[in-house]
Amino acid sequence: MSIKRFIVSLVIVLGMTLILGLSCASQPSQTPTTTPTPTITPAPTTPVLSAPANETATSELTVKLEWNPSVDASSYGLQVATDSTFTNLIIDQEGMTNAYYELTSGLNWKSSYYWRVNASNASGTSPWSEVRKFSTPIFQLGKMVFMSKLGAKGTEPQLYIMDADGSNLKQITNGTLGGRFPHLSPDGIKVAFNSGREGNQDVYVMSVDGSGLVRLTANTADNGNPAWSPDGTKIAFNSNRDGNFEVYVMNADGTNQTRLTNNPVFDADPTWSPDGTKIAFESDRNGNNQIYVMNADGSDQKRLTNNTAIDEVAAWSPDGTKIAFQSNRDGNWEIYVMNADGSNQTRITNNPADDILAAWSPDGTKIAFTSTRDCSNNAGEIYVMNADGSNQTRITKTDCKGTGFTSWR
Repeated sequence: MSIKRFIVSLVIVLGMTLILGLSCASQPSQTPTTTPTPTITPAPTTPVLSAPANETATSELTVKLEWNPSVDASSYGLQVATDSTFTNLIIDQEGMTNAYYELTSGLNWKSSYYWRVNASNASGTSPWSEVRKFSTPIFQLGKMVFMSKLGAKGTEPQLYIMDADGSNLKQITNGTLGGRFPHLSPDGIKVAFNSGREGNQDVYVMSVDGSGLVRLTANTADNGNPAWSPDGTKIAFNSNRDGNFEVYVMNADGTNQTRLTNNPVFDADPTWSPDGTKIAFESDRNGNNQIYVMNADGSDQKRLTNNTAIDEVAAWSPDGTKIAFQSNRDGNWEIYVMNADGSNQTRITNNPADDILAAWSPDGTKIAFTSTRDCSNNAGEIYVMNADGSNQTRITKTDCKGTGFTSWR
């Protein structure tokens, strides 16, 4: 091949190569098309319980249940029950956004509860967490239950509970017909009282948080002033079902109501001795109200006080050696204390106002009472003094609404 012909061929090849290159460069690049994979949020993890620890005993009828936030959770569910199978639920809560729940009502003293938590989001709900148990304490010493018109909606007083220094005041009855003459059970779990909510005065029992109300007496007469026996199995009370007020006793569930006194006069306001063998009460069988005592079955009724004034509303000291009561023998109502056999009757308050309704502290070193000394409307407030009458201190400030009749455990 001649040199001239070779050069011509080479030019032709190079030209075609250049044309093909430009043609390819003018075409857009073809990137493979892919469909985006949707992001799926998984179901949340099961919550891990934080506090209280399992088998914890709380100090009050309140508890804060806490758990660690779960991954991807948008809300939580909580169950609290009185049994480990969660058949008897007291809380069944859903849709909570916080990783805690403050349980402030619905609990009873000296009881066990079980709780568990799950977590939810748009993808589903986690399994339940582990089950934990907590217990509430026996009713703490240093609590008082009393009646007051502080929050009354009508003319009847309501029942309240507070610490013995007057703090942590809580109302435990509601409605226009609240409660009168409360008396705490020996273990402090329940309170007996009377109320006219069914028309006439009847004896009721409920837990100290106001739940579980049960009517124990049901007749057309008035029944009231209940007092628990020291072992908690019986309740003494007074009733006029037989034409005049007499002292009766019944089982703590209201069964077997039995009359203990039988006089055509006024026998009322029973209170048990700490050993459960005797009941002190008041009677006007000899002309005016005086303090008497009898065996727990009603036998061997004896008079302890004897004067022309009124002596009433007896209260045994915790050791059973003394009885406090109120009397107007010195011209106005004052608190007195005597030995359990009626000897050594001694006045321990001395005020121109009325001092009434004595109640011993659980250790017997102090006495609570109601006094009108700071109320121009003659209403009462609650005071506490040493058992000898010294250091009298007001502990309620209810604006003289009418407060008193304390039961102290």
